[in-house]
Amino acid sequence: MNSFNKIKDYFLDLPEVKRIKELENYIDNNKDINESFNKIKDIQKQLVNSKEFNQMNQYSILLNEYEKEKDRLINLPFVEEYLELLEIVNNMLLNLTEEISNKLNKEING
Repeated sequence: MNSFNKIKDYFLDLPEVKRIKELENYIDNNKDINESFNKIKDIQKQLVNSKEFNQMNQYSILLNEYEKEKDRLINLPFVEEYLELLEIVNNMLLNLTEEISNKLNKEING
């Protein structure tokens, strides 16, 4: 087995990654959560457009709506857990990437 597969398998076996997959399955199959995510995406698009066209009053209204919807979604315990786990795993991946890069630079530069 090559090094890439070993690293991939290592990460897939982490309890955090397994829990993320469980939560993703739950989130994907929950109509209310999906509607909230879609609403947030729509509001984000409207925010970009209103800012692009310098409609600051509309932008402020949308931003307030966005924050309310985001807070409502994030306050759901499993969504909060999901986001926290994503951050943890992303940080682990960043650290691994940095470590690999440092080792490669040492090998290349002697």
